[in-house]
Amino acid sequence: MMNVAVPNTPEEVLRRWMTSSDQLSVSADGSLMIEGISAAELIKRFGSPLYVMSEGTLRKNFRRIKAAFEANWPAAINVMYAIKANPNPSIRAILHEEGAGGDCFSLGEIQATFLGGADPNKIVVNGSYKPDEVIARAIDLGLTINLDSEEEVDSVEAVARRLGKTVRVGIRIKVLPEDYFKDFSSDCFKRPNFFQGMRRSKWGETAETAKRIIRRLTGHEHLKLFGYHTHIGRASRDPNMFGAIGAELAQIVLNLYQETNFAPSMIDLGGGWARERDPESSGDVRNPHPIEDYAAAVCAPMLRIFRDGQMPLPEIWLEPGRYLVGNAGVFLTTVGLIKRDTELGFTWVNVDSSTNNLLQIDLFGYTYVALSAEGMHRPLRQKVDLVGMTCVPSVFVRDCAMPELKVGEVIAVLDAGMYGEAKGYQFNSLPRPATALVSGKFSWLIRRRETVDDVFSTMVLPERFKQDEPRVS
Repeated sequence: MMNVAVPNTPEEVLRRWMTSSDQLSVSADGSLMIEGISAAELIKRFGSPLYVMSEGTLRKNFRRIKAAFEANWPAAINVMYAIKANPNPSIRAILHEEGAGGDCFSLGEIQATFLGGADPNKIVVNGSYKPDEVIARAIDLGLTINLDSEEEVDSVEAVARRLGKTVRVGIRIKVLPEDYFKDFSSDCFKRPNFFQGMRRSKWGETAETAKRIIRRLTGHEHLKLFGYHTHIGRASRDPNMFGAIGAELAQIVLNLYQETNFAPSMIDLGGGWARERDPESSGDVRNPHPIEDYAAAVCAPMLRIFRDGQMPLPEIWLEPGRYLVGNAGVFLTTVGLIKRDTELGFTWVNVDSSTNNLLQIDLFGYTYVALSAEGMHRPLRQKVDLVGMTCVPSVFVRDCAMPELKVGEVIAVLDAGMYGEAKGYQFNSLPRPATALVSGKFSWLIRRRETVDDVFSTMVLPERFKQDEPRVS
Protein backbone atom coordinates (compact mmCIF):
# COMPACT_ATOMS: atom_id res chain seq x y z
CA MET A 1 0.00 0.00 0.00
CA MET A 2 1.36 3.41 -1.00
CA ASN A 3 2.15 5.76 1.88
CA VAL A 4 0.43 9.15 1.55
CA ALA A 5 2.23 12.10 3.08
CA VAL A 6 0.27 13.88 5.81
CA PRO A 7 -0.60 17.42 4.67
CA ASN A 8 1.15 20.18 6.58
CA THR A 9 -0.92 23.15 5.35
CA PRO A 10 -4.46 23.77 4.07
CA GLU A 11 -2.94 24.23 0.62
CA GLU A 12 -1.58 20.67 0.77
CA VAL A 13 -5.01 19.42 1.93
CA LEU A 14 -6.55 21.12 -1.09
CA ARG A 15 -3.93 19.67 -3.41
CA ARG A 16 -4.65 16.16 -2.09
CA TRP A 17 -8.39 16.40 -2.79
CA MET A 18 -8.38 18.50 -5.98
CA THR A 19 -10.20 17.15 -9.04
CA SER A 20 -9.69 18.14 -12.65
CA SER A 21 -12.75 20.39 -12.90
CA ASP A 22 -12.13 22.37 -9.68
CA GLN A 23 -11.50 26.07 -10.27
CA LEU A 24 -9.66 26.48 -6.95
CA SER A 25 -6.16 27.79 -6.34
CA VAL A 26 -4.05 29.53 -3.71
CA SER A 27 -2.62 33.03 -4.12
CA ALA A 28 0.89 34.10 -3.13
CA ASP A 29 -0.42 35.52 0.16
CA GLY A 30 -2.18 32.25 1.09
CA SER A 31 -5.74 33.12 0.09
CA LEU A 32 -8.11 30.54 -1.34
CA MET A 33 -9.12 31.64 -4.84
CA ILE A 34 -12.40 30.58 -6.46
CA GLU A 35 -11.74 31.13 -10.13
CA GLY A 36 -10.19 34.62 -10.10
CA ILE A 37 -11.53 35.96 -6.79
CA SER A 38 -10.44 35.28 -3.22
CA ALA A 39 -12.88 33.83 -0.72
CA ALA A 40 -12.33 36.81 1.58
CA GLU A 41 -13.14 39.27 -1.21
CA LEU A 42 -16.37 37.41 -1.99
CA ILE A 43 -17.41 37.63 1.67
CA LYS A 44 -16.58 41.35 1.61
CA ARG A 45 -18.77 41.85 -1.48
CA PHE A 46 -21.74 39.64 -0.63
CA GLY A 47 -21.62 39.01 3.12
CA SER A 48 -21.33 35.87 5.25
CA PRO A 49 -22.29 33.05 5.13
CA LEU A 50 -22.27 32.60 1.37
CA TYR A 51 -22.69 29.87 -1.24
CA VAL A 52 -20.35 30.39 -4.19
CA MET A 53 -20.83 28.66 -7.54
CA SER A 54 -18.08 28.35 -10.16
CA GLU A 55 -19.31 28.71 -13.73
CA GLY A 56 -16.12 27.15 -15.09
CA THR A 57 -16.58 23.98 -13.01
CA LEU A 58 -20.21 23.62 -14.08
CA ARG A 59 -19.28 23.78 -17.75
CA LYS A 60 -16.37 21.35 -17.36
CA ASN A 61 -18.50 18.81 -15.51
CA PHE A 62 -21.23 18.90 -18.14
CA ARG A 63 -18.82 18.53 -21.04
CA ARG A 64 -17.01 15.65 -19.38
CA ILE A 65 -20.05 13.48 -18.59
CA LYS A 66 -21.48 14.11 -22.06
CA ALA A 67 -18.18 13.19 -23.73
CA ALA A 68 -17.83 10.06 -21.57
CA PHE A 69 -21.16 8.65 -22.70
CA GLU A 70 -20.76 9.78 -26.30
CA ALA A 71 -17.50 7.82 -26.44
CA ASN A 72 -19.33 4.65 -25.37
CA TRP A 73 -22.68 4.93 -27.16
CA PRO A 74 -23.19 5.26 -30.95
CA ALA A 75 -26.59 7.00 -30.71
CA ALA A 76 -27.38 10.46 -29.32
CA ILE A 77 -26.83 11.40 -25.65
CA ASN A 78 -29.11 13.79 -23.75
CA VAL A 79 -27.58 14.94 -20.44
CA MET A 80 -30.52 16.25 -18.40
CA TYR A 81 -29.76 18.35 -15.35
CA ALA A 82 -31.62 17.05 -12.27
CA ILE A 83 -32.60 20.47 -10.98
CA LYS A 84 -33.51 19.12 -7.53
CA ALA A 85 -29.77 19.19 -6.72
CA ASN A 86 -29.66 22.98 -7.01
CA PRO A 87 -32.74 24.86 -8.27
CA ASN A 88 -31.08 28.22 -8.90
CA PRO A 89 -32.21 29.45 -12.35
CA SER A 90 -28.76 30.88 -13.08
CA ILE A 91 -27.26 27.39 -12.76
CA ARG A 92 -29.95 26.10 -15.10
CA ALA A 93 -29.18 28.91 -17.58
CA ILE A 94 -25.49 27.98 -17.76
CA LEU A 95 -26.30 24.32 -18.34
CA HIS A 96 -28.89 25.24 -20.99
CA GLU A 97 -26.16 27.12 -22.83
CA GLU A 98 -24.16 23.89 -22.76
CA GLY A 99 -27.09 21.99 -24.31
CA ALA A 100 -28.44 20.29 -21.19
CA GLY A 101 -31.90 18.80 -21.00
CA GLY A 102 -33.62 18.56 -17.65
CA ASP A 103 -35.39 16.40 -15.05
CA CYS A 104 -38.30 17.97 -13.12
CA PHE A 105 -40.54 16.78 -10.29
CA SER A 106 -42.95 19.65 -9.63
CA LEU A 107 -44.46 22.87 -10.95
CA GLY A 108 -41.70 24.75 -9.16
CA GLU A 109 -38.95 22.72 -10.80
CA ILE A 110 -40.57 23.14 -14.21
CA GLN A 111 -40.70 26.89 -13.63
CA ALA A 112 -37.06 27.05 -12.50
CA THR A 113 -36.03 24.99 -15.52
CA PHE A 114 -37.64 27.37 -18.00
CA LEU A 115 -36.64 30.55 -16.17
CA GLY A 116 -33.06 29.59 -16.96
CA GLY A 117 -33.85 28.33 -20.45
CA ALA A 118 -34.72 24.86 -21.72
CA ASP A 119 -35.50 22.88 -24.86
CA PRO A 120 -38.86 21.15 -24.21
CA ASN A 121 -37.83 18.19 -26.36
CA LYS A 122 -35.06 17.38 -23.86
CA ILE A 123 -37.03 17.71 -20.60
CA VAL A 124 -38.70 14.92 -18.61
CA VAL A 125 -41.16 15.05 -15.72
CA ASN A 126 -40.75 12.31 -13.11
CA GLY A 127 -42.52 11.40 -9.89
CA SER A 128 -44.53 8.61 -8.32
CA TYR A 129 -47.56 10.92 -8.13
CA LYS A 130 -48.05 13.84 -10.50
CA PRO A 131 -51.03 16.08 -9.77
CA ASP A 132 -53.16 17.12 -12.75
CA GLU A 133 -51.69 20.64 -12.67
CA VAL A 134 -48.17 19.21 -13.15
CA ILE A 135 -49.36 16.90 -15.93
CA ALA A 136 -51.15 19.77 -17.65
CA ARG A 137 -48.12 22.05 -17.48
CA ALA A 138 -45.87 19.32 -18.86
CA ILE A 139 -48.26 18.61 -21.75
CA ASP A 140 -48.73 22.31 -22.48
CA LEU A 141 -44.96 22.81 -22.75
CA GLY A 142 -44.39 19.63 -24.78
CA LEU A 143 -42.36 17.75 -22.16
CA THR A 144 -41.93 13.98 -21.84
CA ILE A 145 -43.71 12.35 -18.89
CA ASN A 146 -42.23 9.20 -17.37
CA LEU A 147 -45.12 7.07 -16.14
CA ASP A 148 -44.36 5.60 -12.75
CA SER A 149 -47.36 3.29 -12.54
CA GLU A 150 -50.13 1.66 -14.51
CA GLU A 151 -52.59 3.80 -12.57
CA GLU A 152 -51.15 6.97 -14.15
CA VAL A 153 -52.09 6.02 -17.70
CA ASP A 154 -55.72 7.08 -17.51
CA SER A 155 -55.02 10.31 -15.60
CA VAL A 156 -52.41 11.51 -18.11
CA GLU A 157 -54.69 10.55 -21.02
CA ALA A 158 -57.59 12.48 -19.45
CA VAL A 159 -55.55 15.68 -19.11
CA ALA A 160 -54.11 15.34 -22.61
CA ARG A 161 -57.59 14.80 -24.06
CA ARG A 162 -58.91 17.86 -22.25
CA LEU A 163 -56.04 19.95 -23.67
CA GLY A 164 -56.37 18.39 -27.11
CA LYS A 165 -52.66 17.57 -27.24
CA THR A 166 -50.47 14.48 -27.62
CA VAL A 167 -47.77 13.79 -25.03
CA ARG A 168 -44.68 11.58 -25.18
CA VAL A 169 -44.48 9.12 -22.29
CA GLY A 170 -41.88 6.74 -20.92
CA ILE A 171 -42.35 3.86 -18.50
CA ARG A 172 -40.25 3.66 -15.35
CA ILE A 173 -38.95 0.13 -14.78
CA LYS A 174 -38.01 -1.22 -11.37
CA VAL A 175 -34.57 -2.68 -12.12
CA LEU A 176 -32.94 -4.70 -9.34
CA PRO A 177 -30.63 -7.49 -10.54
CA GLU A 178 -30.90 -9.91 -7.62
CA ASP A 179 -27.59 -11.68 -8.28
CA TYR A 180 -25.74 -8.39 -7.87
CA PHE A 181 -27.77 -6.96 -4.99
CA LYS A 182 -28.27 -10.03 -2.79
CA ASP A 183 -25.07 -9.30 -0.79
CA PHE A 184 -24.89 -5.60 -1.65
CA SER A 185 -24.02 -2.94 0.92
CA SER A 186 -24.46 0.72 -0.01
CA ASP A 187 -21.73 3.20 0.93
CA CYS A 188 -24.35 5.96 1.05
CA PHE A 189 -27.69 4.55 2.23
CA LYS A 190 -27.36 2.66 5.52
CA ARG A 191 -30.14 0.13 5.01
CA PRO A 192 -29.88 -3.33 6.61
CA ASN A 193 -31.21 -5.00 3.44
CA PHE A 194 -30.76 -2.74 0.46
CA PHE A 195 -32.34 -5.14 -2.05
CA GLN A 196 -35.57 -5.58 -0.08
CA GLY A 197 -35.69 -1.87 0.64
CA MET A 198 -35.48 -1.00 -3.05
CA ARG A 199 -38.06 -3.65 -3.94
CA ARG A 200 -40.45 -1.92 -1.55
CA SER A 201 -39.68 1.60 -2.79
CA LYS A 202 -42.52 3.44 -4.51
CA TRP A 203 -40.65 3.87 -7.80
CA GLY A 204 -41.29 2.04 -11.05
CA GLU A 205 -43.07 -1.05 -12.32
CA THR A 206 -42.05 -4.64 -13.04
CA ALA A 207 -41.48 -5.91 -16.58
CA GLU A 208 -44.87 -7.66 -16.56
CA THR A 209 -46.69 -4.47 -15.60
CA ALA A 210 -44.72 -2.53 -18.22
CA LYS A 211 -45.97 -5.03 -20.81
CA ARG A 212 -49.56 -4.35 -19.73
CA ILE A 213 -48.97 -0.59 -19.95
CA ILE A 214 -47.62 -0.92 -23.50
CA ARG A 215 -50.70 -2.82 -24.61
CA ARG A 216 -52.98 -0.45 -22.72
CA LEU A 217 -51.46 2.59 -24.43
CA THR A 218 -52.74 1.39 -27.79
CA GLY A 219 -56.19 2.51 -26.63
CA HIS A 220 -55.04 5.99 -25.61
CA GLU A 221 -54.78 8.20 -28.67
CA HIS A 222 -53.16 11.14 -26.86
CA LEU A 223 -50.24 9.17 -25.35
CA LYS A 224 -47.24 8.34 -27.52
CA LEU A 225 -44.88 5.75 -26.02
CA PHE A 226 -41.35 7.08 -26.30
CA GLY A 227 -39.08 4.94 -24.13
CA TYR A 228 -38.12 3.64 -20.71
CA HIS A 229 -36.72 5.05 -17.49
CA THR A 230 -34.95 3.70 -14.42
CA HIS A 231 -33.08 5.27 -11.52
CA ILE A 232 -31.33 3.79 -8.48
CA GLY A 233 -29.51 6.94 -7.37
CA ARG A 234 -26.25 7.42 -5.50
CA ALA A 235 -26.12 3.95 -3.93
CA SER A 236 -22.51 3.01 -4.71
CA ARG A 237 -19.29 4.34 -6.19
CA ASP A 238 -18.67 0.94 -7.81
CA PRO A 239 -19.12 1.16 -11.61
CA ASN A 240 -20.10 -2.52 -11.58
CA MET A 241 -23.39 -1.58 -9.91
CA PHE A 242 -24.29 0.62 -12.86
CA GLY A 243 -23.13 -2.12 -15.23
CA ALA A 244 -25.43 -4.65 -13.53
CA ILE A 245 -28.38 -2.25 -13.69
CA GLY A 246 -27.68 -1.44 -17.35
CA ALA A 247 -27.49 -5.11 -18.30
CA GLU A 248 -30.71 -5.97 -16.45
CA LEU A 249 -32.56 -3.01 -17.95
CA ALA A 250 -31.33 -3.81 -21.46
CA GLN A 251 -32.50 -7.41 -21.17
CA ILE A 252 -35.94 -6.29 -19.93
CA VAL A 253 -36.23 -3.79 -22.78
CA LEU A 254 -35.15 -6.37 -25.36
CA ASN A 255 -37.67 -8.90 -24.04
CA LEU A 256 -40.41 -6.27 -24.23
CA TYR A 257 -39.35 -5.42 -27.80
CA GLN A 258 -39.54 -9.08 -28.82
CA GLU A 259 -42.97 -9.50 -27.21
CA THR A 260 -44.62 -6.19 -28.19
CA ASN A 261 -42.54 -4.99 -31.18
CA PHE A 262 -42.04 -1.62 -29.45
CA ALA A 263 -38.51 -0.27 -30.06
CA PRO A 264 -37.84 2.63 -27.66
CA SER A 265 -36.53 5.93 -29.00
CA MET A 266 -34.83 6.65 -25.68
CA ILE A 267 -33.70 4.95 -22.50
CA ASP A 268 -33.39 7.23 -19.48
CA LEU A 269 -30.77 5.84 -17.07
CA GLY A 270 -31.45 8.33 -14.29
CA GLY A 271 -28.56 9.64 -12.21
CA GLY A 272 -26.53 8.77 -9.13
CA TRP A 273 -23.09 8.94 -10.77
CA ALA A 274 -20.47 9.21 -8.03
CA ARG A 275 -17.96 12.03 -8.24
CA GLU A 276 -14.19 11.81 -7.79
CA ARG A 277 -14.30 13.86 -4.59
CA ASP A 278 -17.11 12.01 -2.94
CA PRO A 279 -18.44 13.26 0.44
CA GLU A 280 -21.44 10.94 0.03
CA SER A 281 -19.31 7.93 0.99
CA SER A 282 -19.42 8.95 4.66
CA GLY A 283 -15.73 8.94 5.41
CA ASP A 284 -13.53 8.22 2.39
CA VAL A 285 -13.65 11.36 0.28
CA ARG A 286 -11.59 10.09 -2.67
CA ASN A 287 -13.33 7.94 -5.29
CA PRO A 288 -10.83 6.20 -7.61
CA HIS A 289 -13.34 5.87 -10.46
CA PRO A 290 -13.75 8.69 -13.01
CA ILE A 291 -16.98 9.20 -14.92
CA GLU A 292 -15.45 7.43 -17.93
CA ASP A 293 -15.45 4.19 -15.89
CA TYR A 294 -19.18 4.51 -15.20
CA ALA A 295 -20.02 5.27 -18.82
CA ALA A 296 -18.07 2.25 -20.05
CA ALA A 297 -19.53 -0.05 -17.37
CA VAL A 298 -23.15 0.79 -18.14
CA CYS A 299 -22.97 1.17 -21.93
CA ALA A 300 -20.97 -1.96 -22.83
CA PRO A 301 -23.51 -4.60 -21.69
CA MET A 302 -26.46 -2.60 -23.03
CA LEU A 303 -24.82 -2.25 -26.43
CA ARG A 304 -24.03 -5.97 -26.60
CA ILE A 305 -27.54 -7.04 -25.56
CA PHE A 306 -29.30 -4.73 -28.01
CA ARG A 307 -27.03 -5.64 -30.91
CA ASP A 308 -27.30 -9.36 -30.19
CA GLY A 309 -31.08 -9.01 -30.12
CA GLN A 310 -31.09 -6.90 -33.31
CA MET A 311 -33.02 -4.09 -31.63
CA PRO A 312 -32.56 -0.53 -32.98
CA LEU A 313 -30.33 1.51 -30.67
CA PRO A 314 -32.18 4.19 -28.68
CA GLU A 315 -30.82 7.50 -27.48
CA ILE A 316 -29.38 7.44 -23.95
CA TRP A 317 -30.76 10.06 -21.57
CA LEU A 318 -29.11 10.77 -18.20
CA GLU A 319 -30.21 12.69 -15.10
CA PRO A 320 -27.06 13.86 -13.27
CA GLY A 321 -27.52 16.38 -10.49
CA ARG A 322 -24.78 16.20 -7.87
CA TYR A 323 -22.21 15.20 -10.52
CA LEU A 324 -22.76 18.53 -12.32
CA VAL A 325 -23.12 20.93 -9.40
CA GLY A 326 -21.46 19.25 -6.39
CA ASN A 327 -17.88 20.47 -6.62
CA ALA A 328 -18.96 23.65 -8.44
CA GLY A 329 -20.10 25.01 -5.06
CA VAL A 330 -18.07 26.25 -2.09
CA PHE A 331 -19.69 27.31 1.16
CA LEU A 332 -17.99 30.26 2.86
CA THR A 333 -18.59 31.00 6.52
CA THR A 334 -16.85 33.23 9.09
CA VAL A 335 -15.31 32.35 12.45
CA GLY A 336 -17.36 33.96 15.21
CA LEU A 337 -15.96 32.41 18.39
CA ILE A 338 -13.19 29.97 19.28
CA LYS A 339 -13.82 27.93 22.44
CA ARG A 340 -11.03 25.87 24.01
CA ASP A 341 -11.35 23.43 26.86
CA THR A 342 -7.85 22.42 27.95
CA GLU A 343 -9.18 20.06 30.60
CA LEU A 344 -11.28 18.05 28.12
CA GLY A 345 -8.82 18.58 25.29
CA PHE A 346 -11.28 19.96 22.72
CA THR A 347 -11.45 23.09 20.58
CA TRP A 348 -14.67 24.25 18.98
CA VAL A 349 -14.56 26.77 16.14
CA ASN A 350 -18.00 28.38 16.01
CA VAL A 351 -18.98 29.91 12.68
CA ASP A 352 -21.81 32.22 11.58
CA SER A 353 -23.81 29.48 9.84
CA SER A 354 -25.06 26.00 10.63
CA THR A 355 -25.59 22.56 9.14
CA ASN A 356 -29.02 23.95 8.20
CA ASN A 357 -27.06 25.11 5.16
CA LEU A 358 -25.45 21.72 4.39
CA LEU A 359 -28.22 19.42 5.52
CA GLN A 360 -26.74 16.26 3.98
CA ILE A 361 -24.32 16.19 6.94
CA ASP A 362 -27.17 15.65 9.38
CA LEU A 363 -29.32 13.51 7.07
CA PHE A 364 -26.74 11.13 5.58
CA GLY A 365 -23.42 11.77 7.34
CA TYR A 366 -21.72 13.40 4.36
CA THR A 367 -18.04 14.11 5.02
CA TYR A 368 -16.78 17.46 3.73
CA VAL A 369 -13.35 19.05 3.30
CA ALA A 370 -13.01 22.36 5.19
CA LEU A 371 -10.16 24.82 4.70
CA SER A 372 -8.87 27.99 6.30
CA ALA A 373 -9.53 30.26 3.33
CA GLU A 374 -7.25 33.07 4.55
CA GLY A 375 -4.46 30.89 5.93
CA MET A 376 -3.76 28.37 3.20
CA HIS A 377 0.02 28.57 3.77
CA ARG A 378 -0.08 28.34 7.58
CA PRO A 379 0.96 25.07 9.25
CA LEU A 380 -1.80 22.78 10.50
CA ARG A 381 -1.35 22.91 14.26
CA GLN A 382 -4.65 21.78 15.78
CA LYS A 383 -7.67 19.52 15.48
CA VAL A 384 -10.95 21.34 15.93
CA ASP A 385 -14.66 20.66 15.69
CA LEU A 386 -16.10 23.10 13.16
CA VAL A 387 -19.57 23.85 14.54
CA GLY A 388 -22.60 25.97 13.70
CA MET A 389 -24.89 28.30 15.60
CA THR A 390 -27.98 26.16 16.16
CA CYS A 391 -29.12 24.44 19.35
CA VAL A 392 -28.23 21.01 17.95
CA PRO A 393 -24.60 19.81 17.59
CA SER A 394 -24.38 21.23 14.02
CA VAL A 395 -20.92 19.75 13.38
CA PHE A 396 -19.64 20.56 9.90
CA VAL A 397 -16.39 18.61 10.37
CA ARG A 398 -15.18 16.76 13.45
CA ASP A 399 -11.44 16.66 14.28
CA CYS A 400 -10.73 19.01 11.40
CA ALA A 401 -7.03 19.85 10.89
CA MET A 402 -6.66 23.62 11.00
CA PRO A 403 -3.96 26.23 11.43
CA GLU A 404 -4.23 28.77 14.21
CA LEU A 405 -7.35 30.82 13.48
CA LYS A 406 -8.66 34.25 14.39
CA VAL A 407 -12.19 35.47 14.87
CA GLY A 408 -13.39 37.05 11.63
CA GLU A 409 -11.46 34.74 9.30
CA VAL A 410 -13.19 32.86 6.50
CA ILE A 411 -13.61 29.08 6.39
CA ALA A 412 -14.38 27.32 3.09
CA VAL A 413 -16.31 24.03 2.87
CA LEU A 414 -15.97 22.27 -0.49
CA ASP A 415 -18.66 20.41 -2.48
CA ALA A 416 -21.51 22.66 -1.37
CA GLY A 417 -23.15 22.96 -4.79
CA MET A 418 -25.51 20.01 -4.29
CA TYR A 419 -28.46 20.00 -1.90
CA GLY A 420 -27.21 23.02 0.06
CA GLU A 421 -29.60 25.61 -1.32
CA ALA A 422 -32.16 22.97 -2.26
CA LYS A 423 -32.52 21.52 1.25
CA GLY A 424 -31.45 24.49 3.36
CA TYR A 425 -33.93 25.40 6.07
CA GLN A 426 -34.48 27.98 8.80
CA PHE A 427 -34.17 26.09 12.09
CA ASN A 428 -33.72 28.47 15.05
CA SER A 429 -35.23 31.12 12.70
CA LEU A 430 -31.90 31.63 10.93
CA PRO A 431 -32.24 33.32 7.52
CA ARG A 432 -30.71 31.38 4.62
CA PRO A 433 -27.50 32.61 2.96
CA ALA A 434 -27.00 34.44 -0.31
CA THR A 435 -25.46 32.79 -3.37
CA ALA A 436 -22.85 34.28 -5.70
CA LEU A 437 -21.75 33.09 -9.14
CA VAL A 438 -18.11 33.48 -10.15
CA SER A 439 -16.70 33.39 -13.67
CA GLY A 440 -13.06 34.38 -13.94
CA LYS A 441 -12.67 37.72 -12.14
CA PHE A 442 -16.38 38.53 -12.41
CA SER A 443 -19.07 37.77 -9.83
CA TRP A 444 -22.82 38.19 -9.58
CA LEU A 445 -25.41 37.81 -6.85
CA ILE A 446 -27.77 35.01 -7.98
CA ARG A 447 -29.75 34.63 -4.76
CA ARG A 448 -30.20 37.41 -2.23
CA ARG A 449 -29.70 36.80 1.46
CA GLU A 450 -32.86 36.22 3.47
CA THR A 451 -33.84 38.59 6.26
CA VAL A 452 -35.57 37.77 9.52
CA ASP A 453 -38.72 39.22 7.96
CA ASP A 454 -38.37 36.69 5.13
CA VAL A 455 -38.26 33.85 7.64
CA PHE A 456 -41.73 34.80 8.92
CA SER A 457 -43.17 36.16 5.66
CA THR A 458 -45.53 33.24 5.05
CA MET A 459 -46.86 33.10 8.61
CA VAL A 460 -50.15 34.78 9.45
CA LEU A 461 -50.84 36.11 12.96
CA PRO A 462 -54.55 36.63 13.67
CA GLU A 463 -55.41 40.16 14.79
CA ARG A 464 -56.35 38.99 18.30
CA PHE A 465 -52.75 37.91 19.00
CA LYS A 466 -50.99 41.02 17.70
CA GLN A 467 -48.98 43.10 20.16
CA ASP A 468 -47.17 46.42 19.91
CA GLU A 469 -43.54 46.30 18.89
CA PRO A 470 -41.27 45.83 21.96
CA ARG A 471 -39.72 49.11 23.12
CA VAL A 472 -36.27 49.62 24.59
CA SER A 473 -36.61 51.51 27.91
